[in-house]
Amino acid sequence: MARCGIWTNRSVKFAGNIPAVLVVDDNESLGGALTAVLGQSAMDARFVASGIQAMECTRHWVPDVIVLDINMPRHDGFSTARVLRRLSPTHGAVILAFTALDEHEVQARGVPAGFDGYCQKGGTPDDLIGMIHAMTHT
Repeated sequence: MARCGIWTNRSVKFAGNIPAVLVVDDNESLGGALTAVLGQSAMDARFVASGIQAMECTRHWVPDVIVLDINMPRHDGFSTARVLRRLSPTHGAVILAFTALDEHEVQARGVPAGFDGYCQKGGTPDDLIGMIHAMTHT
């Protein structure tokens, strides 16, 4: 079972009928599979494999929630979250760390970088889906 935690009181009202979720992970098989599961869970889910691709994606599509891996090459999750938090389209989005690292390793750097919560990889996606539902509303 994945360990998850909500760190802020941020809640996003999604613009469409379902929450728009961007999955950012350099592990393409994991990211693609998670995106498919989120899509089957009534979410408009899209996948990119890097922080740079995330920034490019948000130029033409604005996610309500960003599920962001921490350990990625070139731009890790912390630096990507800081940039996404500063960009106009994504400054109010919920940003969730999705990583194999323990929560205490991530939270001290994650909150100042702009993360709103954490879910550890390795379990079923149900906990992550529950967090997304808890942090979004119509």
